[in-house]
Amino acid sequence: MGKVRRLPTDLANQIAAGEVVERPASVVKELVENALDAGATRVRVEIDHGGSDRICVTDDGEGMDEDDARLALERHATSKIARIEDLLAIGTFGFRGEALPSIGSVAKLTLSSRTRERDEGIELVIEGGGELRAKPCGCATGTTVDVRELFFNVPARRKFLKSTGTESAHVGEAVLLAALARPDVTFVLVRDGRVAREYLRVATRAERAKQVIADEELVPCLGARGPLRIEAHLAAPEKARAGAVALHLFVNGRPVKDRQLGRAVAQAYGSVLEPGRYPVGVVYFDLPPENVDVNVHPQKAEVRFADARGMFDAVTRELHIALGKAFAVPALGPTPYSRVFQGWANANATANANANANANANANATPDLDPWSLASAAPPSPDPNEPLFAGRSFYARLRYIGQSRATFLVCEGDDGLYVLDQHAAAERVTFDRLRSAYASRGVASQRLLVADLVTLVPAEVAALEEHADAIAALGLDVRAVGTNAVAVHAVPALVARATPTQLVRDIVAEVSRAAGRPFGAAADLVLATMACHGSTRAGDILAREEAEALLRALDTVDFAGHCPHGRPVITRIAWGELERRVGR
Repeated sequence: MGKVRRLPTDLANQIAAGEVVERPASVVKELVENALDAGATRVRVEIDHGGSDRICVTDDGEGMDEDDARLALERHATSKIARIEDLLAIGTFGFRGEALPSIGSVAKLTLSSRTRERDEGIELVIEGGGELRAKPCGCATGTTVDVRELFFNVPARRKFLKSTGTESAHVGEAVLLAALARPDVTFVLVRDGRVAREYLRVATRAERAKQVIADEELVPCLGARGPLRIEAHLAAPEKARAGAVALHLFVNGRPVKDRQLGRAVAQAYGSVLEPGRYPVGVVYFDLPPENVDVNVHPQKAEVRFADARGMFDAVTRELHIALGKAFAVPALGPTPYSRVFQGWANANATANANANANANANANATPDLDPWSLASAAPPSPDPNEPLFAGRSFYARLRYIGQSRATFLVCEGDDGLYVLDQHAAAERVTFDRLRSAYASRGVASQRLLVADLVTLVPAEVAALEEHADAIAALGLDVRAVGTNAVAVHAVPALVARATPTQLVRDIVAEVSRAAGRPFGAAADLVLATMACHGSTRAGDILAREEAEALLRALDTVDFAGHCPHGRPVITRIAWGELERRVGR
């Protein structure tokens, strides 16, 4: 008898389950996605003991008759695709036909379903991949899948489950992602008999993002390049967190985990985000389905793009433009830009009200063209006839009152009192000028009458020598003097007030921190360091003309609401708040 043999069906299903069913949250994800593919408008998720004891997902979708329900519990049986060509344009969450049989092989599963055309439903029961039992039942239109004792027949897997709180949190995250993916659907999560979360259906992604991420003020940003559409709802740079846990990414309505995409979003913030920190919020990427492959991961959590480099560049560039405008002025309530955005979003919602999760992918798409070679499509912009504080003249329209503690610039606006950190404001303006000059290789230098000698360790001297050309392009003339010192002969004219020694030491620190990466990856951080040293500081007395010139300059730069290191430049106290405090 030969050594190679076919695996028993129950063993093959358990092996497949190991890829698809990792924990209770995996079960919830698969069942919720099935509900959405079935056209559900309301999905209810119930879990007991973190989902290890019981998971029940109920939907009001189209339901199944007995034949379809039986087939749904067989491996590689699906209604989502029929031909190889369908894999090139997948428009549903599921398509592999593995979820239900995988779950049924490692749990006690009961499926009840009824179509609108039938008076009674069908109930199917399978336990640990055993014999399927079926009987008629009374149930509402739609489908309910009740999963009990997950991994009861795979004790090694069950013992690796985490605490009830941890597993519940993962289930909550799965429901949250589904809610962000489909704002037109109501989701209810019940934990141990109590409603833990409820996301009522809304008209737009913007409303859903604010509903789900309620503890943060999100700013809408739009971008487009060729058939790629980007809709982002992101928090201010100072709200960023270490790691991408609070950044949710969606490709054609599908939640994905993609380090490159996450890094592209973070890099779009420029220097205002430190390396390793990611913004809070949600970003939707819509593009023709033929430009993205979703068939690369058993849990469909990863995707592959036809042009990954082009996608990365497009996301970084387009989001940087949108974010620069969004954070050019402080988020102080509704603005003309947000009203334009809302109109755009509402129009999309109306046009796609009855479409599936990724219908927007085909909006205005031109799949016969190279997606990255087309000119960037401009996002909506404010009406130039808008009243005070509209557009890019926000800062110049503030009425300068005076300087406080030689640190803050106090200004008056029609809607409140504004206070600017003079160093943060000057730093942002200097950084923007340095960055523009560096990009055009036109950073002007100022020679020092006497070269400054800076003592360094040999590794730091070597780092400066390794990047000598790039550092020269910054306007710095730095020459090695032996193995443990450099002489500074010139500094950038824009930061001539900086102390050469401290400037060089901080630049070396930034270059060393980016060791192993191209200098360009650290250029913004180096320029931010230079801007910090060479700008007006706290304690400097400013004449009225200087203060007003600084306000006007802020209107010419992106991210004017934050310094290059991410600190807010400005804050506001509304007139109503002042009146309340003094009892008027």
